[in-house]
Amino acid sequence: MTWRTELERVAARLREAAGAADRAERLLTESAAELAADDTERRRLDLAERLRAAAASAATGWLGDDLAAIGADTPPWTREPATAAIRIGTAEIEDAPAFPALAGLLGKGHLVCDGDGADPRVAGMLQSLLLRATAAYPNLELSLVDGVTLGQVFAPATALVDAGIAAPVATDHLALGRTLTAAEKRLTELRDIAARGQSIADRPYHLIVIAGLPPEIGKSTRERLAALAHAGPAARCHLVLCGWKQLPHREQLPAIEHALYLTVSGQEPRLGNLPLPVRLDAPPPPALARAVFGSRAQQRREAGELSVADLVPAELWAESSRDGLTTVIGRDQAGSATGGEVEVSFDDATPHWLIGGRTGGGKTVFLLDVLYGLATRYSPDELELYLLDFKEGVSFTEFTPSGLDPSWIPHVRAVGVESDREYGVAVLGALRAELSRRAGLMKRAGATRLARLRELRPEVRLPRIVAVVDEFHVLFAGNDRLAGEAVAHLEELARKGRSYGVHLVLASQTISGIEALYSKKDSIFGQFPLRVALPGAKHLLDEGNDAADGIGVGQAVLNDAGGIKGRNRTCRFPDASSAEDLLADLRHRLWGRRGSDEEPVVFRGFDEQHLEDDPSFARLGPTHAPRALLGRAVDVRMSTVGYQFDRSPGRHLAVVGTSVVAADVLAAATASLGRQHEPGSVEFHVAATAAGVEDLAAAVIEGLKADGHDCRELEPGSILAGPREKPTYLVWFGADGADGQPATLRRMLLHGPADGVHLLGWWRGARRFLDDIGGSSGREHCAGVVALNIAANDLAAITGGYERSWEARANRCLVIDRHAGTETLTVPYVQPGRLDEAEHHYGTQASPRDPRDDPRAEGGAGR
Repeated sequence: MTWRTELERVAARLREAAGAADRAERLLTESAAELAADDTERRRLDLAERLRAAAASAATGWLGDDLAAIGADTPPWTREPATAAIRIGTAEIEDAPAFPALAGLLGKGHLVCDGDGADPRVAGMLQSLLLRATAAYPNLELSLVDGVTLGQVFAPATALVDAGIAAPVATDHLALGRTLTAAEKRLTELRDIAARGQSIADRPYHLIVIAGLPPEIGKSTRERLAALAHAGPAARCHLVLCGWKQLPHREQLPAIEHALYLTVSGQEPRLGNLPLPVRLDAPPPPALARAVFGSRAQQRREAGELSVADLVPAELWAESSRDGLTTVIGRDQAGSATGGEVEVSFDDATPHWLIGGRTGGGKTVFLLDVLYGLATRYSPDELELYLLDFKEGVSFTEFTPSGLDPSWIPHVRAVGVESDREYGVAVLGALRAELSRRAGLMKRAGATRLARLRELRPEVRLPRIVAVVDEFHVLFAGNDRLAGEAVAHLEELARKGRSYGVHLVLASQTISGIEALYSKKDSIFGQFPLRVALPGAKHLLDEGNDAADGIGVGQAVLNDAGGIKGRNRTCRFPDASSAEDLLADLRHRLWGRRGSDEEPVVFRGFDEQHLEDDPSFARLGPTHAPRALLGRAVDVRMSTVGYQFDRSPGRHLAVVGTSVVAADVLAAATASLGRQHEPGSVEFHVAATAAGVEDLAAAVIEGLKADGHDCRELEPGSILAGPREKPTYLVWFGADGADGQPATLRRMLLHGPADGVHLLGWWRGARRFLDDIGGSSGREHCAGVVALNIAANDLAAITGGYERSWEARANRCLVIDRHAGTETLTVPYVQPGRLDEAEHHYGTQASPRDPRDDPRAEGGAGR
């Protein structure tokens, strides 16, 4: 068979299937060599035409056409080409028309050139090659290196850098090292994916274009390049390596495998074994470069960005949480040419999540995207939310009603803003109790999973629960009793939540250095397979997995295997903070579909609590078991805290502390008691011996009289004296010193309840209170204590218990009922604006000055 027949056969194949580019390349070389011995003009012209036709079949359009002949309005391709051949210039046969000189690159191998970008011919070839690859391959990632012209070769491609298609141009040996490290990491991940039997065909090609190597590189960098070239094609990684030239008296260059060599050091460039001179392509027309790079950059931005509106399904609340919860969170730029949607789930595979990132790294935005995505897909019967924020922020306030906007997200059951650790532990404890409840239901129904239980007991409401804890490490600060309780709750929820449909999201800057978790770190965090690494995340992914090191704000690395290498997926997520109007409209739509008017409980650690705002106060009426209302508990539901009065010995109430908040607590307790008695059925005796509370005491008396009660204002010397004609409440603002009649006080404490007499008193000093009631032997004679700003050891002396982990602070008190055996951390009822006055009473655990020196000096309103 003659060479002409063989050439015709190959040319036909190329026209039928562009995948035969390899064979065309070989035959082009053989044909040109044979032509060198045949100088017949007709044969030269005929062969040149056939070679041009074969090359045109192997590399069409953007890959092989003359760029000067392509209009600036020609759109880049939207589908990946089937051929690996790409034009770098033209080969010439004496006077015959030139034909394209092709190199097998993406999908095949590498291109290596001994010249660098300082040579205008090489620079033009690189610019045209970069444009061709960008226009032909919609799913392409680029790394650019220019150590000889400091980035000037790639100046026309700035738009690609701005859009994230190309990393910033590396111009020195340090930046080159980072580029190689990123390429090696990517190569390893794709190789691991392929080793698990998963396809990498939808992953983008990674093209590393090196216009010239920095002068500082050494043997190790050259060996890294050679190793990358060896393994690259199998992981869709390819090199265009310029400046690869053996220098005199230098170590031998390592071989670059899978490479086609371009030699420009002679008089005429030569490509591989092609025995013909090659004229390298000139730089592309500037208008064409701007159009192609700009169009591709815009496509990438559109593909990589997801608006908050894209998170919302077409139909609200259409999905079931029977087998889990799933929502769209962003787009994966590396997933496909159009940017594939990225979904995250709460299910058996990823029951709990860990989220890490520095302040300002996007944790709040990411969480809002997830929560709105879930709340629009699942109804409140399918999903409940518990949201805790331990930092000074407003992460979750928009999920709750406010004075400006009465709407709320109906899935939300409780929200903690600037939460106490105690409130966080209370929420975890409540969720743990819900686990126990569901465990009992499963046991009785004979089910082992929530999905099965819902089948067997469709009448029981069993939504999946998602609890989000932002800055969760605050829970474990100090390694104290509270930290121990938090660890116990967290471990139980982490281990069993999967089975019962209770899911946790813990967010923080780091998961290391939490002392209370040292012995439990693996048993707890091992139950959190989904890791979301945002910019600045520390210790969230496995050691050696640095996938999150180079991401920016608005990007996240998702890893569904506990942080191990090879399971990373990088995505962009929308900025919820920039879509306030859209989210407000969405919130109102969800609120309008609510099935209940029950508002979520909102625990704002800094807010005052007022008696008049408590629904329990509005519902009060006459009863045989009156209960003084004192504040709102630091628990999930913010329950109303009260102290019940009956005829049992010791049913009195002492408020202890120097803060004038104590007077507000007494006022609230008295007002609530007045609501629970028929007018005229009891008497209230009010004494104000603490300086600065006269106006408050007068207001209490006025309110009681308005309710129709007999009310007397007592003067010093008459407070404990005189007969009581009716059941009586003695309300004493400043009982320190017992009005000089401690014996009378003790008799009243001992026998008063049986006679229908109860004391509500404010003592400013713990030691004075103990003295007045008769020391430790008199503790049982006053069963109720409200502790304000007193030290832990003083509180232990009052109760007779151990020195507890109590720390006095603003807007908190501890309500103790010795008979009931309860201690309740409480936000006390105060007068509006009172905390501004009382704030400076806190901030020290030192015991207050002993008020025995001056019983009237400690309670002024200015203290």
